Amino acid sequence: MSDNRTLDEQDLNFRTPLLLILLLFGLATAASPDQMVPKSSETLRLHDKAEKLYRDGHWDRAYFIYVNELAAIGDKYAQYMAGYMSLTGKGVVQDTAKASAWYRLAAERGSQEFTAVRDQLLEAMSESDLDASDAAFLALRREYSDLALAFAYLREEWAILNSRSPEFGLSGDFSVAVMDPATGMKVTRGEYARRLESRMQLRLDYITSVLQIDHLDPDINDREFEALAAQVDDYLQVINDR
Repeated sequence: MSDNRTLDEQDLNFRTPLLLILLLFGLATAASPDQMVPKSSETLRLHDKAEKLYRDGHWDRAYFIYVNELAAIGDKYAQYMAGYMSLTGKGVVQDTAKASAWYRLAAERGSQEFTAVRDQLLEAMSESDLDASDAAFLALRREYSDLALAFAYLREEWAILNSRSPEFGLSGDFSVAVMDPATGMKVTRGEYARRLESRMQLRLDYITSVLQIDHLDPDINDREFEALAAQVDDYLQVINDR
């Protein structure tokens, strides 16, 4: 039997239960330990705010939150919503290529819900439209993909760990307390350094698994780090999802 519902009707039925599932349980993935979306009360608050704005018809404000505050930190539901709003022209100029690019980004962890909407849209596009989708996807991927975000966080932590400068709080006596910006709690400099190394190792394990290269430790030197950066950049320029 054919489904005669409009896109809006179909997607409205899809979005609400999907959001509840994603927020309550998260997306199953072998990829991202803690380096992607922080499971924080602030993240949930932003989701609630964006959903309310969307329901009330304030689409431009909802789109801003989805893109700039949630999609930008790797939130897959927000990336999907950025695609849906681009597809329907709600809060942003209608753009099928941009919509498909957001859908492709949302689906990068292999979630069945997101791969289904991605594939449905891509299959309906012409070759020229697919070329435009590829270009838009690569641009988004370099900024908002799990790999790009993991490496950006890794670069910040690597710079802090290797600077030992006063501005980062890692110089001098390692028994002195400093503020860990990831938790907002005071710890000793030594504990802060250990936490940085632990977070870096999680990111490195993820990055090396995606790139399928040898294991790396947080004490990598400048040459090794820049070589890793080049490999990440090369990987992010390859279309591998269709």
